[in-house]
Amino acid sequence: MNEEAPKERNQNGTIQIKARSEDLYSQGYRNSGAAFLRLILMAFVCFWNFGTPEPTGILFAVSGFAIPCFYILSGYFTLPDDRIQCTEKTKRKIKRAFFCLLFMLVLYLSVNILIFGIRSLSVSVTKRALFNFLVLNLWPLSIGSNIWFIQAMLLAYAVICLAAKLNLLRFYKAALILLFLFMLLSGEFAGLIRFHMFGYNCIPGNWLTRALPYILLGKYLREKEERFLRTAAWKYAVIWAAGAGLSVAELFMLARTGFLVYEGHMAGYGIMAFAACALALSKPQCADTRIASFITHFDPVLSGIIYIFMDPLYYIIGLALGNDHISIISRFGGLAAFAVSILLALALKNQKLFKAFFS
Repeated sequence: MNEEAPKERNQNGTIQIKARSEDLYSQGYRNSGAAFLRLILMAFVCFWNFGTPEPTGILFAVSGFAIPCFYILSGYFTLPDDRIQCTEKTKRKIKRAFFCLLFMLVLYLSVNILIFGIRSLSVSVTKRALFNFLVLNLWPLSIGSNIWFIQAMLLAYAVICLAAKLNLLRFYKAALILLFLFMLLSGEFAGLIRFHMFGYNCIPGNWLTRALPYILLGKYLREKEERFLRTAAWKYAVIWAAGAGLSVAELFMLARTGFLVYEGHMAGYGIMAFAACALALSKPQCADTRIASFITHFDPVLSGIIYIFMDPLYYIIGLALGNDHISIISRFGGLAAFAVSILLALALKNQKLFKAFFS
């Protein structure tokens, strides 16, 4: 009897916390844990795209969990249980993603012309090239490969919006399982099963194999919020570490056996992303400290601007330093671009254009 009473009180408290979190989100408040997590993830995005001076390579190997985290957070905050609210938020997300993608297209085309000249745009327009860009989200130019993230998000939410209209979103859990199986079999394990489809030996991260499944996982976390609110923080830390170990082991074993055909995602990344997001989202209240208030208020603007500008800044820094400093660029260029993009984000965070995209 003494053991059951605390458990019952804990369940009641969890229900109250979930109700309070729903009220906070509906009133426009932001989760302070998610805000801190987004800024931390931007550093891992930097390590994943540009490498890190850390000599063992382990930090680079585990950094691939950052992108799935962003999609989980997006699905969590955009796809609540309420159908009407879910539809409205999805439409707003599509609109913002579209204009953000348009801005990135203009920016990245301009930077490619600036660095490589007009010849960089002389990409042969074939059916395969159009399919790669429109369906597989593969950017054809040298600078701006990270544009696939917004492009994939836009397409994924368009599919979700269509599914909601057709009343198919109720089957999202079954779709979630099938999508994750397809992600594994067509990605990291493609070499193991000898995947081959339409001339491709693997399917890279895109709206179907990355954005859609992780966005739906975010919806699942929102739906089952009361469960992970009761889980101790140290358990998520253990799960995250286990996922990191699994990622490194997957990369090592697939490389040693000759079956590694795609490094963009590992099963361990999904485990790491789930644990990191569950830990961050389990604290729905906004903190009262000045740092937490600042990061929470400007979180979407800061992380969004950093993501947009970090890739072009890396190449601009490389162009400025030249070939004589190629070793310095390869080791510290990403960190320099990350630092400069943070300063640029702080300077632009109050601009109406960027607040309209990310607020």
